[in-house]
Amino acid sequence: MSVAVKKLTWDDIKDWPESPGRTELVDGRLVMSPVPARRHRRISQRLCRVIEPFVESRDLGEFYDGPINTVLDQHVHYEPDLCFIAKDRLRLWDPVAFHGPPDLIIEVISESNRQHDTVTKFRDYARYGVREYWLADPAANEIQVWALESGQYSAVGTFRRGQRVTSRVLEGLRLDPAQVF
Repeated sequence: MSVAVKKLTWDDIKDWPESPGRTELVDGRLVMSPVPARRHRRISQRLCRVIEPFVESRDLGEFYDGPINTVLDQHVHYEPDLCFIAKDRLRLWDPVAFHGPPDLIIEVISESNRQHDTVTKFRDYARYGVREYWLADPAANEIQVWALESGQYSAVGTFRRGQRVTSRVLEGLRLDPAQVF
């Protein structure tokens, strides 16, 4: 006897009750993650305290701390830790989700979920056109920055205490990883 497996879509899950963790779709498969740990949240908050005022003071768009529904394809939905959406792309919002790739996504790596952030999301964010992807790694106290070039990510740099993170999307941003870790 064979079993039919249905690939889930955003329409299948968008009206589900909120879960305490993250509910994401990876090629139609449901992936659930627990609520981020304390250190993970603190790093995310510190990143937001630096980046959000930079974005707002220059009227560049909107910066989000905390998961937002990001629909990249009918079968691909993520809830990034942090993201930036440029002003001219804000029209891609509907009442509950952003439909399209944010300009910048930042994921704080959790050891329990490292491969999801560094392999699966890395692949999908490039495939669907996220212009810049940052991986904030608490285990190494570093931030890796990747920029989309010809449909693939190329390394902008790996930044540690005392260095300034370089961003192509948020040019002029001044962020030392010491402010975050």
